Amino acid sequence: MQKAALPNCTFSMELLTVIATGFFLTILNAQPALGERESERRSQMLFKRVRRETSCTSGFITGGMTNNLLLGALYSASQLDACLNNSVLMANLTELGHIAFSRDQHLILKHKLGEIYTNGLPQEQIQQLGFIITVYGPEEIRTWNITDADTLALVLRNSPSTNTTNAVIANYLQRSGPLNAVALDAIGGPTLCTLSEEHLRTILPSELKKATPLDISTCTQAKKDIIYGIAKVAFQDQAGDPKAYYNLIKPYVGGAPALDLQSLAAGNITMDFQTFSGLNPVEVEKLTPQNLRDLLGINLNSLKQNENHPIVQRWVNSHTVAEVNSLGIGLQGGISAAGLGNMAIQELPGSASVNSYSLLLSICIAVMSVSLQWLL
Repeated sequence: MQKAALPNCTFSMELLTVIATGFFLTILNAQPALGERESERRSQMLFKRVRRETSCTSGFITGGMTNNLLLGALYSASQLDACLNNSVLMANLTELGHIAFSRDQHLILKHKLGEIYTNGLPQEQIQQLGFIITVYGPEEIRTWNITDADTLALVLRNSPSTNTTNAVIANYLQRSGPLNAVALDAIGGPTLCTLSEEHLRTILPSELKKATPLDISTCTQAKKDIIYGIAKVAFQDQAGDPKAYYNLIKPYVGGAPALDLQSLAAGNITMDFQTFSGLNPVEVEKLTPQNLRDLLGINLNSLKQNENHPIVQRWVNSHTVAEVNSLGIGLQGGISAAGLGNMAIQELPGSASVNSYSLLLSICIAVMSVSLQWLL
């Protein structure tokens, strides 16, 4: 009987990297987070234990072996310590940083780096850490000297937790100048929203213009206002083309004041409801029905489709019934002509509506007279 041919199981280095990285991150996310002191205690206990096994029995690791993504499976933590010379670690840190070692193996590498760089990791080595950063705690990271935006980007790419990310960004902001485009791309919109208003004000319009559009939907209104002001300056050279300008300013339009929204509306930009819902509600209240028609264009009916959305309700409740009806899309509500919300004044039986208003006016005058007499 002829044997079935075995499938070709040749894998590229890129595919193995993806598989190893995915497996490592899955294991990492499944591990309980350790406090700074607990992590350091475990690191010291591990190193004391593995140092008892001083001989290398698995073969010394050479520079050529550091490209082997399966190196972590070939050497235990103790053998990694015994078989990896500091000189090889220094010369091949980038390669070793991309191997999905276990936590204990990463702790060994961290300890070795501490022996080599006794005064703290230089910025060049911080760039090469890769996965090794996962065993550094926030307090340790705060002692680093991250001043280069490229270093920030590389470190954040392998940051295992929010605490680590915040520590890395805080380190960079403390030691660097304004946030540039590389830093903005590395940090991203949601994390940018966690920064202080003071830090946001350091963003230069020219750098925001070069950055990838940022999602600032999770920012507070005050922070949206700050970022919008910077974006407005950044893209002002496109203001002559309303649609092109809107496409550039769109990610940041949640901080736009009413006057700017009216200017955009005049350009017939056709804003979608998702973007509209992220506008400042206080500023939306100031828009006229014609402003809304011009701002939303063919998407005007989305107000009816989302009539229970807070921003729609807020606009309706700040405009008259006539203004709401003038949109012609079936929205209900608004302030009555008498200014009593949705409650309309009923006509008295047998009298014209003008008599009802006269009676109401007389009552108001009488109340005011009594009040004045009481005050005097």
